[in-house]
Amino acid sequence: MDDPARHHWVASYILPHEAEVRGWLRRRVRTLNAHDIDDLLQEAYARLWTGAYSHITNGRSYLFAVIRNLLLEQARHARIVPMERLAEIDALLIPSEEPGPDRRLSARQELERLEGIVAGLPEQCRRAFQLQKFQNLSQREIALEMNITEKTVEKHLAVALVRVLEAFKEDSDDTTQRPKPRISGHDCEQSRD
Repeated sequence: MDDPARHHWVASYILPHEAEVRGWLRRRVRTLNAHDIDDLLQEAYARLWTGAYSHITNGRSYLFAVIRNLLLEQARHARIVPMERLAEIDALLIPSEEPGPDRRLSARQELERLEGIVAGLPEQCRRAFQLQKFQNLSQREIALEMNITEKTVEKHLAVALVRVLEAFKEDSDDTTQRPKPRISGHDCEQSRD
């Protein structure tokens, strides 16, 4: 792969994850200082640059694995390794891209909310919206499926989109305007038992 292609690959698949890796290292390997983290990332980029990465399907996971391997190499080559560092390296788990239970629940709730909003749309708007968003049909295909003109499909989609966006905005406005429960200092003092 030539240099411009390497630059593009690193910029597209590795660089976006650098901040996440830095945060991960700060949280998980507390014996590293900012300079150590910079050095690790510099070495990781050097290895990525010289490596063959046409087989890499997930740049994020690969970057995390390279960093973890570098930490292990440093520990093997160091004359003195703090015990905490060894424990930290052993405890390093590459973060999964799988959403956690909270994100899955939130996504499910968002989908249910969207389904409820779409169900409340006028019939033709709802059908055009579902065909486009859920079945990935083009406006031309929707027009043929619904036996209407493309211009009418465009109008139905515009109405549906405006209503969906307004419903989401109303929902978010409702949640931000709810009064927050007030806890007096006295209540907090009693709960310190």
